[in-house]
Amino acid sequence: MSYTWFQKDTAIQELLHQLKYEGNEAIGLLLGEYYGKELSQYFFGEWDLITTVPIHYKKQRKRGYNQSDLIAEGMSLALNIPFEPLIVKAVNKKSQTKKDRLERFDNVESSFQLLNPNRSLRDKNILLVDDVVTTGATLQASSQPLIRAGAEISIATIAATRS
Repeated sequence: MSYTWFQKDTAIQELLHQLKYEGNEAIGLLLGEYYGKELSQYFFGEWDLITTVPIHYKKQRKRGYNQSDLIAEGMSLALNIPFEPLIVKAVNKKSQTKKDRLERFDNVESSFQLLNPNRSLRDKNILLVDDVVTTGATLQASSQPLIRAGAEISIATIAATRS
């Protein structure tokens, strides 16, 4: 699911730019709360836990936060579902922004693992949150450790590109 379409030169592009590159953390919480309120009208008791697509710790240290964590925190408040980071990006690969569809899948393959490799997520319904979906490569790769641990996955993003 995506809250909106991503289009260049629109308010959503500006909001996401402010969130990711200008340090405006409040935008992430606000977008997450708005999206969570929308989802609460259609989904009640659907998920046990909310988690996010992680960014590599070097990128997080430089930025100061993971924008998807902020979105998930806002969704957690609106949906009254706990948010917990469950996965880590173990391999720091190059940015996806200038890659074509196949290069994106190759770039993120085997990049993610569970924070706690011994944790069972059997019979857990998890909402996996990210900011933007383009090809789905990152979401697919980051969902694999959760699925291997027994979880059922739903995916929510703020925006989706029309690629």
